[in-house]
Amino acid sequence: LLPGVQIKPYYDRTELINLTTETVRENLLVGMVLVSLILLMFVSNVRSALIVAVNIPLALLFAFSVLYLRGKSANLLSIGAVDFGIIVDSSVIMVENIYRHLSSGEYADLPLKERILRASREVERSLFFTTAIMVCAFLPLFTMKGPEGQIFGPMADTYAFALGGALILALTVAPVLCLVFLKNLKPVPDNFMVRWLKSRYLKQLDLCLRYRAITLTLMGALIALTAGLLPLLGREFMPELEEGNLWIRATLPMNISLDAAGAKTDIARNIMRKYPEVQVVVAQTGRPDDGTDPTGFYNVEFFVPLKPRSQWPALIERTGWRAWLGKMRPRTKDELVVAMNAELAKSIAGVNWNFSQNIRDNVMESLSGVKGDNSVKIFGPDLNALEKLADQVKDHLQSIGGIANVGVFHVMGQPNLEIPADPRKCNRWGVTVENVEDAVEIAVGGKPFSTMIEGEKRFDITLRWPAELRSNVEAILNIPVDLANNQIISDSEPADGDISNNVANTLSATGTSETMPTLAGTRFGGTFNTFDKAPRRRLGDLVTPLDEHGQVDPKKGKFVRPGASTIAREQGQRFIAIKFSVRGRDLAGAVAEAQQKTADLFKAPYRAEWSGEFQEMQEAEHRLMYIIPISLTMIYILLYLAFHSTIDALLVFSNVVALSLGGIWALLITGTNFSISAAVGFISIFGVAVMDGLLLISYFNQLRYHGLPLREAIMQGAEKRVRPVMMTALTAIFGLLPAALSTRIGAQTQRPLAIVVVGGMISTLLLTRYLMPVLYSYYGHREVSAAAGQMAH
Repeated sequence: LLPGVQIKPYYDRTELINLTTETVRENLLVGMVLVSLILLMFVSNVRSALIVAVNIPLALLFAFSVLYLRGKSANLLSIGAVDFGIIVDSSVIMVENIYRHLSSGEYADLPLKERILRASREVERSLFFTTAIMVCAFLPLFTMKGPEGQIFGPMADTYAFALGGALILALTVAPVLCLVFLKNLKPVPDNFMVRWLKSRYLKQLDLCLRYRAITLTLMGALIALTAGLLPLLGREFMPELEEGNLWIRATLPMNISLDAAGAKTDIARNIMRKYPEVQVVVAQTGRPDDGTDPTGFYNVEFFVPLKPRSQWPALIERTGWRAWLGKMRPRTKDELVVAMNAELAKSIAGVNWNFSQNIRDNVMESLSGVKGDNSVKIFGPDLNALEKLADQVKDHLQSIGGIANVGVFHVMGQPNLEIPADPRKCNRWGVTVENVEDAVEIAVGGKPFSTMIEGEKRFDITLRWPAELRSNVEAILNIPVDLANNQIISDSEPADGDISNNVANTLSATGTSETMPTLAGTRFGGTFNTFDKAPRRRLGDLVTPLDEHGQVDPKKGKFVRPGASTIAREQGQRFIAIKFSVRGRDLAGAVAEAQQKTADLFKAPYRAEWSGEFQEMQEAEHRLMYIIPISLTMIYILLYLAFHSTIDALLVFSNVVALSLGGIWALLITGTNFSISAAVGFISIFGVAVMDGLLLISYFNQLRYHGLPLREAIMQGAEKRVRPVMMTALTAIFGLLPAALSTRIGAQTQRPLAIVVVGGMISTLLLTRYLMPVLYSYYGHREVSAAAGQMAH
């Protein structure tokens, strides 16, 4: 570098990577600690809790090893929302069953090794089926494409590998650790909390079994209420990942010059730099140097890195009970965008603004081909008609609440110089249209007339008029055009050959029947060449301007007319795009209202296509509508193979409905929109719901097979499942609770997933423990086969 010159980076992607990995690391550690505490609370044995807890890092280590061997990385996308409670379910089931056998004193006369083997054999079949069911539940994640596939595909791989590793550890390491650390375990009763939970649960379950009709009526009413509230649940594609910067795009008038665009850019930069949250403002006018983004001076893009959130000053006054936390608070990023957008729109008129983020802007533009998060593409043949339709759509969009920064990417508006040759005038002077166009091409655009050779290189030698003779319309209209089909005829030619003052000279033309005028007062100026006797005529005498409808009009017509600036095509069809953003409202609701209000505007051959984030959301939801039923069908097949009973398999599926209710209510209460991230959360709890239902029904079947009356079998089976159900539910809840509550950079895309899992598992504690026993009581009196209860432990 030259003396005094320094390189000072203003944007480093590693800072975002460090922040997101720090968020992941925090969620991992807090989740592991909470899961370990839950295990300790229910088992009341530190050694048993640690045996289960140690399987968490071991299962993740197994998953990371497989990712490493496949050349993948452990990052925000792959482990940002992994639920440790779900991962260690197999270890919880194994260790809890071994601990229950040893602490209850069963088969006390047998060696410890044999007692552990008996306990392990009881659950090996159930572990296999539950793990297979979990993998089938995650099948939709492996089929995702596009952005959602890039985000959740790594997580699906990590989950599958971690579940597989956890199953191997549960079948091998967990029994060995139990043999080593539980040698001197004496029979101990359940701790106070477990006894209290069992007594409360059994009393409530007994009440539900007495009043089965009322219980099912209340459950049905809750399902109906939830279904009625579904329209209130907003929908979006993906929560926006916070990147810590702004990418602001200004669309100026199409015919703006570079100097004028630069002046407006300076004004905008000064406005942005006034905000204390802004670190630096970098502007780019026109297209980039590499030519990859074809645009004009009307397009200005600003990259605005923001300071760390901890350095944002407190500028907003708190109201209500929040004032107890402090009188003032910093602005949120949304409030910063609103304030900046309002000031820019007020200070610089006639400019469309768009706010996004660096990575997000590039992704969305590559998906839709339009510079904006969402857009309407209007396809049709006529550019002027497309412009009118776009303006009408823009007016409708601006009237819809939640839609902001509406702007049209105009295809018209660039001034075009059109010099159409007038056939009548050309015919009068015996000139062809090609002669006129050649004269304009040579004078204005330049035309090669020879070639220069330098070694193996060839260069065109182009003839072109000096800039001052073609710098404006009047200069171009003064371009002389050779009247090539004419020659000067004179009765008497002066001796010196000068015929410039010979008023008797006339033109003789070929190819025209019109009488040619005399040269007097009509020639271009100067002397005519007597060698070829070819007169010239001013270009303005051979052309006529067009009016706004494209018709020849010498009075109202103009040579400078608005024309096409950019002709965009997709699949060979012309289109115009209207970009918009959605703020403070769900994407699906805003677009649905916009589609309804603009539906009457489009008549064949014109049609509209809603692209960008909305289109990606529709395609992802469409794929899930096919894949999820296939996944559930595979789960049902596994359930039938486990129970050899259709009705038992269907009853287990009722657990899926109950857990889904909890996920929906969690989204509604927290005001979170349904997104692909939330859909992945529902997919995650499908496997847990089926696993819990499978084990509970297996208990009932086993006890019924051994001759217990129906009611007693239900009560005993439910009592045995209190501790493992509470453990698996609470470990799943607390395993993802840090991700559900986190507001740090990197947590945005995973939060809906975590909220759904937490809500669904809470509904397990409140609903499914009562719904399934009540439903089983209606048909459980049937004769049970030995195969139906093989999976109980």
